[in-house]
Amino acid sequence: MQKGHGEILIITTIDQLDKAEALARGLIEKKLAACVTRLPGARSSYRWESDEIKDETEVLLFIKSHHMRLGEIEQYFKENHPYSVPEILVFSVDEIAPEYSRWLLEQVGV
Repeated sequence: MQKGHGEILIITTIDQLDKAEALARGLIEKKLAACVTRLPGARSSYRWESDEIKDETEVLLFIKSHHMRLGEIEQYFKENHPYSVPEILVFSVDEIAPEYSRWLLEQVGV
């Protein structure tokens, strides 16, 4: 393992699999992400625009990218994410396999 050099993991959720697939494909096509893992069947409980607690099925996305692409990813979300306030949680990678880091950096053009 080696220390991370700007690699990030972004988590977001989307309500429908086809929308999640479209967002993931766009991120890869634009070289904003090296890989997007989709996990359908996640359950989210939250309050939104009322006191009512909602319990919804969502698709959880793990987006692997680089910090240098974060501004572009934020803009892409504004234009393409179906939620008016999308979840965008960004985690810096402390340790990463050197081979995976090289591949990730190549995929996002960093």
